[in-house]
Amino acid sequence: MVPGFLTDLVNFAEDHPVSFTTPGHHNGLYYEKHPAGVVFNRFFGKNLMFADTSDTVPELGDTMTHEGTPLTAEQKAAETYHADKVYFCTNGTTSANSICASALLTKDDLVLFDRNNHKSLYNSALVMSGAKPVYIPTDRNALGLIGEIDPNFLSEEKIRAEVAKVDPKKAKAKRPFRLAIIQSETYDGLFYDAKWMIDKIGKLCDYILFDCAWGGFEQFVPIMNHLSPLNLDLGPEDPGILVTQSLHKQQAGMGQASQILKKDAHIKGQKRYVDHKHFNHAYLKFVTSSYSYPLYASLTVNSYLTSGEGNKKWWDKILRLGIEWRKELIRKSKLFRPLVIDNFENISTDDLATNEKYWDLEPNNLWHGFSKIATGQAMIDPLKITVVTPGIDVKSAKYEDIGIPGPVVAEFLMEKRIIRAKDDLYSLLFLLTPGDTKAELDTLLNAFLEFEQYYNEDAPLEKVLPKLTKVYGDRYKGYTLKQLCQEMHNYYRGNKTFTLQQELFAKPNMQNYPMTPEHADYLFMKNESELVNLDDVKGRIAAEGALPYPPGVFIVAPGEKWSDIDQKYFEVLVGAIERFPGFVPEIQGVYWDQKADGKIRVQAEVLKEN
Repeated sequence: MVPGFLTDLVNFAEDHPVSFTTPGHHNGLYYEKHPAGVVFNRFFGKNLMFADTSDTVPELGDTMTHEGTPLTAEQKAAETYHADKVYFCTNGTTSANSICASALLTKDDLVLFDRNNHKSLYNSALVMSGAKPVYIPTDRNALGLIGEIDPNFLSEEKIRAEVAKVDPKKAKAKRPFRLAIIQSETYDGLFYDAKWMIDKIGKLCDYILFDCAWGGFEQFVPIMNHLSPLNLDLGPEDPGILVTQSLHKQQAGMGQASQILKKDAHIKGQKRYVDHKHFNHAYLKFVTSSYSYPLYASLTVNSYLTSGEGNKKWWDKILRLGIEWRKELIRKSKLFRPLVIDNFENISTDDLATNEKYWDLEPNNLWHGFSKIATGQAMIDPLKITVVTPGIDVKSAKYEDIGIPGPVVAEFLMEKRIIRAKDDLYSLLFLLTPGDTKAELDTLLNAFLEFEQYYNEDAPLEKVLPKLTKVYGDRYKGYTLKQLCQEMHNYYRGNKTFTLQQELFAKPNMQNYPMTPEHADYLFMKNESELVNLDDVKGRIAAEGALPYPPGVFIVAPGEKWSDIDQKYFEVLVGAIERFPGFVPEIQGVYWDQKADGKIRVQAEVLKEN
């Protein structure tokens, strides 16, 4: 019931050992010498200080060579998740993805690359390895939510034609790709059916890496069980499977807890197979020799916590609570609506919790707004609640006259200490786990209804968002809530923002990049780049990838030319920053500074033209 690693760590800490090794705070005593340390020590407590030990304690096993109780916990996870082998990571799924890429890829290998992939995969699979991408275009719906890979791209004929643009010789190979990298579940909860994907691309790839940072719990939810590649019976002609999971997102890991699940025994003995010796060689390149033992302990706890029948009951309970919450929102709110099928509130909770058809994304019923979706390709994750705000008709993909942008609602919730996972221009995302209760969901519902009341009253903004108006009083002086919402809505509508978002990830000729991401990065590191103003960036080769965060998906990858669409989208983001202080998106890969008059200068690193 309790992992041996945790038991050993607790026993070790409770012995209150005298430490002359790392870490240097030595059971928290160093912190007692300064007020900052005292606050730190008192808040986190003595148990953490004594448990924060080093790899010089043999009784706690070996986390790098996978011996003792760390191995026992990894084996437990492999059994629970139906993997051949599991590797725990404490540097987040960025490190897990990097390990997988390093284990598989070498310079000039081909990678079938989902443009929805997280920046960690651009960096590890493309920049660091030197592999060449064959990019797969993807979709966005009118809300800007991250959507499906374009299924029309996935025929063998189409893929080979795209490969020929990058490497004509490999276009004729039986398996052109050393690795395909697929965002198994997007940030916004679009979850692929792994069998559908493997049937499409599996025979062209040695391995497929499913980045499932936003999932991992699907095996414990019957209506989602079929989505996992780890549940499939695979044979010698199938690809090897790697899955990365961020256990800290919707499972029981602490921040940065991640795991790699390897399922490739079905290709053992083939030249393309990566054995443990080679995989752990890559593992040791990216993991630390100074593990956080409390953090590692949470990984071992997750492996045991998920192994029993009770875990499935906990997931079923929160699934049903989430369904009931959505129904309550539909019944009580005239402004906000969950992203669900029509007539959702009149379908029994039991039926919704046990029949995946209500969550499937089908092309003949566009309640979800993903216009390119194919039958059987994906479903919407029922453990992620997307609340749609007024401003866009999702089905028709048209702006409405009246709008309430998501960032305004998110700020209201944040000031009430209700933390959403993400807000987009007209939606908010909330993650459900067995750690949630009805009381917490009621608090969230009541907050939405309170915002709605303020909106209908056209309450003064200083009453609704007191912290924001205190900081930016000059900008929002005299504003009402409705006034701010409409002004922001008019801005995004006037710039046709969701059309730009769709075009960003469905550009024609994605394989016509002038150089590989690796070479662009090399030239950047050699100072063969220059900063240019956003006005002058079109047609220049990006030295750095550029993206808004979240979701951390590159709009422009290193080695690509900045396009007119890229330029326009960043201009819209910059305009929003200038007009609406306090609602600033995080932008990486471009550099901006604000002048005294409020105008922002934005620059990007591009390669020198010579």
